[in-house]
Amino acid sequence: MAFIAPLAAVGGGRFFPEMYSVQSKGDCLGPVLSGALWSVSSLDVPKEGDIVALWLLPGRYSDGTEGDEIGHRVARSEACLIKIMFKQDADSVTVLMLNPLATATFPRSDIVAMHKAIALRTPDGVQRLLRAAA
Repeated sequence: MAFIAPLAAVGGGRFFPEMYSVQSKGDCLGPVLSGALWSVSSLDVPKEGDIVALWLLPGRYSDGTEGDEIGHRVARSEACLIKIMFKQDADSVTVLMLNPLATATFPRSDIVAMHKAIALRTPDGVQRLLRAAA
């Protein structure tokens, strides 16, 4: 599942606002979340079990073709992946998708940023806060 978010380029790098929204494409987290609008925090520290926005190093996962499809946009770091963080260590992050049930492991050196999703609104208007109560 890939998502598109507004970003501003700063000094050739990426600037992530404290809060931003991304909208889903695809149903890798289940059909009810396809098209959901996610609120993402660049300040909250993600942990195992959290839904995360994963921004990958541009060009690392390119298939060598160009286009505007979401896979191409992820490869150019114009869009992110929204997945469930399954596990992490000093060298890698493993994420989970539900449809189909599978994991993918990314070296930390290939990850530009990883942010925690804190809320969502499904296409039918249902809103859910994902933060645990303090």
